[in-house]
Amino acid sequence: MNFCKAFIKRELDDHKEKQIWMSYWPVMERMIERADELRLPFRELVEAFGYSDMYEGCPPDNAYIWLTLEHIWGSFDFRKEDVIKAREEFKELKALKDEIVELALKLAEKLQRQSEQYETSGFSKPEYQFIDDLIEQASEGNYLYKTHVSEKLKSLTYQYDLKYWPSRSELISAVANFEETQPSPRHCQFPDHVINGRQSDFKDFVIAFDDKFDELNGLPTNFRFSNNAIADIINVVLDLPSDKLASGDAVRNVRSKHGNLKG
Repeated sequence: MNFCKAFIKRELDDHKEKQIWMSYWPVMERMIERADELRLPFRELVEAFGYSDMYEGCPPDNAYIWLTLEHIWGSFDFRKEDVIKAREEFKELKALKDEIVELALKLAEKLQRQSEQYETSGFSKPEYQFIDDLIEQASEGNYLYKTHVSEKLKSLTYQYDLKYWPSRSELISAVANFEETQPSPRHCQFPDHVINGRQSDFKDFVIAFDDKFDELNGLPTNFRFSNNAIADIINVVLDLPSDKLASGDAVRNVRSKHGNLKG
């Protein structure tokens, strides 16, 4: 316990000395203050990886304890409020995608109709807006475009007439098609089955916490804390009230239901 506790304190003191603010300071301080409640996960870490220090030994083994401790205090981001916020943002992104597709298709249709009217009605624009004019307007204030791209693009428009370039309506149609074929966005912290799952007190925490050990992020591959150890981590990191504490049985049920029985 003292070994892991010293690790956390060293990192916390180092950041405070350098005056680098971390949003996880309160969590780290709580882990130090309530280290007795984290005896089990600390012991499981040492039993799995020994008394290794990131400044000694050979990588990657020497960093496993350190990275896992960092993962523990960083798991504060898996709290219920953050999952709810992520789900709401995902819902908004899906709605925006649908609206963008719908609006782009409508705009493309209007632009196409406008072009047809100019071709058949006898009316004409004072100046026909070519695609480079559109890009020039979109890039107004972009110094890099003006300096490195503008003249090169203009030289191409002088060499090739309209039949070589997409019309405005075709460009907007491409926006709609491009948006419609994009895959669903992925969250940087929560796996898809958390984002798409039902709300719960700490189910999402367990799933997201475990999944991190299967990603390419330096954490020990396929390592899992025991069910009771995860419960202790949840209770301390999330600072749960006494009437809502996680238990080893509750963690076991989450893992069993979601096919993760390594705990």
